[in-house]
Amino acid sequence: MKVKIIKGTNQIGGCITEIESKSARIIIDFGEDLPSDEVKDCHENPMIDGLTTGKRKYDAVFITHSHGDHIGLIDYILEDISVYVEKESKKIYELLNKFTYKNTRFKTTDMEFNKPITIKDMKITLFRIDHSSYNSGMILIESNGKKILHTGDYRNHGRKGGLFTSTLNKIGEVDLLITEGTTFGRKDEKYKTEEDLELLASHEFKKYNQIFILQASTNIDRIVTFYKASKKAHKVFIEDIFTANITNILNSNIPTPKKFNDVYAWIPLKYQDKPKKFKDKYFLPFEDRCNSMIVANDFTMLVKTSMLKDIKMLKEKGVITNACLIYSMWEGYLEKKSFKDFIDGIKDLGISFKIIHTSGHGDNTARKIVNEITKPKKVIPIHTENKEIAKEVFKNAIILDDNEILEI
Repeated sequence: MKVKIIKGTNQIGGCITEIESKSARIIIDFGEDLPSDEVKDCHENPMIDGLTTGKRKYDAVFITHSHGDHIGLIDYILEDISVYVEKESKKIYELLNKFTYKNTRFKTTDMEFNKPITIKDMKITLFRIDHSSYNSGMILIESNGKKILHTGDYRNHGRKGGLFTSTLNKIGEVDLLITEGTTFGRKDEKYKTEEDLELLASHEFKKYNQIFILQASTNIDRIVTFYKASKKAHKVFIEDIFTANITNILNSNIPTPKKFNDVYAWIPLKYQDKPKKFKDKYFLPFEDRCNSMIVANDFTMLVKTSMLKDIKMLKEKGVITNACLIYSMWEGYLEKKSFKDFIDGIKDLGISFKIIHTSGHGDNTARKIVNEITKPKKVIPIHTENKEIAKEVFKNAIILDDNEILEI
C-alpha cells in the first residue's frame, strides 16, 4: 500500500490522508484548517484533482469524527465518491450546519463501529475511541496482508478512557501507524481526567451564585462533567439553544432540557432574527424549558463568545450577583480577537475568570500505550506542528512532508 499525507504533516487540523492499495484509493478525513485572525475563511475548496474537481479518482472518503477540522470540507467532494461518517457524528455535523447556514453534503453513508466495510481489495473498520468529540473513531485499513491504523484524534483520560486499551488490543499489531501529534512539544505531564475536572469544578462552583462556561458544544464529556459539578453545587444547568439541540439528538444519558428536570435552555439574542421555520424546529421544542423561567435561580450556563449581550442584559436586570466565567477550551484560542473581546467584556462586568480544562488529545502516557500495543513497524506523525518530537516516543517514526509518498 502507498500512503500520502496530502495535508497535515506540519499543522494541527485540516489533515487529509490518502491510502492506495493495488486496486483502491481512499481518503481519511477531509476537514477545514483551524480558524485564525489572519485566515477568515477556512472553508475553501482545496481543489484536489479527482476528489473535489475533475473526474473521480478516489473510491471513498472516511471521517474519524465530527470536529470541523476533520469533516468540514466534505461538501466539496465529488458527488460520485462515497463519504462514510459514523451516524451520531453525522447528526452533530448536520445540526452545526443548520445553525450556521453552511451547506451540508447531499449524501453520506453511515459507518458503524466494529463493522468492516469492503472497498475493492481494502477492508476498512472504525473503532470507537476516547476523544473530546462524541463517538470518535480510529480507522484500521487492511489490504494484501498489510495493516494501517489511522488514529484520528485520541486520548485515554476522558469518560471513555476505559475503551482505549481494549480498542487497541482488538486492533493488535500494525505495519503502519498514522498518529495525531497535537500535544507533541507540550509539557510532558499526565493530563487531568474528566473526573478530576468534576471535583475541581464543583469546588469552584460553590463559591459563586452564577457560573458561565465557555466550552465546545460538541465536547459531550465536558458537558457531563460540568453538569455533575453543577448538581453538586445545587445549581440549575442551562445550555445555550445550539448545545441543547445537540444533547437532545444523542442518547438519553446526556444532560438535556427535554429529559432532565434540572436542565434548561437559553435562546441567545443573536438568534432573534432567525426565520419562523427555523425557530419552530429548533426553539419551539424547548419553549417550556427556557429563558425567563430560570434566571431567578443560582445557575450554571453554557455560553458562546457571541452571547456577551445576553450576559450584559442579565447584569442590567440584577440577575447576576456573584459570578464567574469558566474557560474550558484550548488556551491558544485566547489569542483570538473574538475570545479576547468576549473575556474583556466579561471582566468589565465584574465577573471573575478562571480556566478549568483538560486536553481532548492524548499525553505521552497514551502515546506510549499505542506504541506498546500496536508495535508499528513504521509511524507517520500528522496533526502536529512538532513532528520531529514523534521520534521521542515512536522509535520507528518517519518524518514526512505533505505529498510525500511512503510505501509499505
